[in-house]
Amino acid sequence: MALPAISNVDLKLLSVFRTVARCGGFSLAQAELNVSQATISIHIKNLETRLGLRLCQRGRSGFALTEDGQRVYDASNALFVHIEDFRSLILGYEQLIGELQIAIIDNSVFHPKFQLGNVISRFGELDHKVDITVHVAPPNQLEHMVLSGQAHIGIGYFPRRISQLSYEPLYTSEMRLYCGQGHPLFDKNEDDITVTGVSSYPHAQRGYVSVDQMAENERSFIYTARAPNIEGLAHLVLSGKYLAFLPTHYASKFQEQGAIRPILNEEYEYGSCYEIIRRQAAARTPAEKKFHELLMLESRERTLI
Repeated sequence: MALPAISNVDLKLLSVFRTVARCGGFSLAQAELNVSQATISIHIKNLETRLGLRLCQRGRSGFALTEDGQRVYDASNALFVHIEDFRSLILGYEQLIGELQIAIIDNSVFHPKFQLGNVISRFGELDHKVDITVHVAPPNQLEHMVLSGQAHIGIGYFPRRISQLSYEPLYTSEMRLYCGQGHPLFDKNEDDITVTGVSSYPHAQRGYVSVDQMAENERSFIYTARAPNIEGLAHLVLSGKYLAFLPTHYASKFQEQGAIRPILNEEYEYGSCYEIIRRQAAARTPAEKKFHELLMLESRERTLI
C-alpha cells in the first residue's frame, strides 16, 4: 500500500501518537495534550486508518506499542527532528522566536554553583518570543529526549558517551557516601568504620550508572536496591537500610536535620561533572545559541563565587 502524501492533519495525528507512546498510554498523555481520552482515541484511530496499521494495543492488559507502532514511533521522531532542523535553518540569526525545550537532571535546583532559574531570568530580559519548556528526568531519559528531538539541550550527569551527542562541561557536583539514622554505621565513630565494613552492608545503586562505569572501590558493594534519580536514592538512605551516594548540595538539608551522615569521605568522596548535551547534527536556533551562551556565563560566574 502506497503511503499518501503527508498533510498538516497527519503531522498533528503523529504528534498526538508520539505523546501517547512517550507517556505510555492515553490517560497519562491526557494532561500533556489537554484533551479528553475519547479525543485521543479518535486521533489514534484516524492515524491507524490513515496508515493502514494497528499502532498500539490498549485495554485491561494495559497499553503497548505493536511492532508497527514502534516503527511509526521511531520514524515520526526522526521526522519531527528534521522538521525542527528545517525550522532552525530558516528562522534567521537574529530573531529569538519559536520554542526552547530544556531537559535537566532532578534536584539540580539546590546546587549552589549553578541555578537554571538565573539563566531563564536573564533570557527573559531579552527581546524574545520563545516558548520555554523545562523537563526534569534521569540521565538516560535526558539522552533519549535530546536524541529524539524532544529537547534542544540536556543538562545532567552522563556516565556513558553516545556518538550522536556532544558533551560540554558545565559544573561539578561533590558526591559522598551516606547512611541514614537507624543504620548500624550511623552512630559509629568514623575511626571505627572500615572499607571492608562498608562493603558488607546493602547499597542502593544509581539506576543510570552500570557497574562497569563505577569507580573501582564501588564495584564490590552489595546492591540490593536501586533508583533512577537522586530523590529515590535519598528515600532509600533515609530508610536506614541502605548506603548510597548523594550530591552534597542535596544531602546537606537532611544532614543538618540529623537524618543522614556521610561516611569515609577520604575514601569515597569525588566530583561528578555535569554536562550540557545536544545532538551533534542538529542546527542551532538563535534561541538555543543565546540560551547556551547564558548557561556558560552563569557557570563561569558561579565558579568564581
